[in-house]
Amino acid sequence: KTKKQMDAMMKDEQKRAMIGEELADVLYFTLRFGQMNGFDLSDELVRKIVKNEEKYPVGKARGSNKKYNEG
Repeated sequence: KTKKQMDAMMKDEQKRAMIGEELADVLYFTLRFGQMNGFDLSDELVRKIVKNEEKYPVGKARGSNKKYNEG
């Protein structure tokens, strides 16, 4: 979807509500999966943020959507 299409969807209350429900489903599944398999998702999130900061330094990544290995 283009930015224009996404902006239009976010202004449509019914579509926005449907997206919110889907996000809630994904979040619930993620939290439950983590719980059932012994993941501390708070720790995992912190580790991932640190890893991303190393891969995507602000000075190199700001304003770019290139993947870290695309140069």
